[in-house]
Amino acid sequence: MDVLIVERDKLVGSMLADTLDAEGVSAVVLPDEEALKLPPAEAPRLIITGINRGHNEDLSGLNLVSTLRRKWPQLAALYLAALWPVRLRREKLAARERFLTKPMRLAQMNRTVRELLASSLCSSSTSLPDRE
Repeated sequence: MDVLIVERDKLVGSMLADTLDAEGVSAVVLPDEEALKLPPAEAPRLIITGINRGHNEDLSGLNLVSTLRRKWPQLAALYLAALWPVRLRREKLAARERFLTKPMRLAQMNRTVRELLASSLCSSSTSLPDRE
């Protein structure tokens, strides 16, 4: 699996996965509980998740990624949210993290995913097909 999508809205998660699959990027949608239970050997290269995950300004998406990075230190992250959270303005995203504001263009998401997957920070022995 290239991308793990942790999204509470099943339709949104499926749409994101289908979009990435059409681009040749394997994506799986899981709820938090199942994502946290994945064994170390099933490491995704990238996680896509919301930044505010149901509570105003709680930034629990950052916490989820932090927890998963204990198991997979090279995990890249793409955060999605309708608004740039005020508290996040004081925190800096790491080199292997990006943020997109919803609604986003799917082409923009695909470019961002490809950028993160191609970066040396998100290493894998698998190469991605070129798509533009």
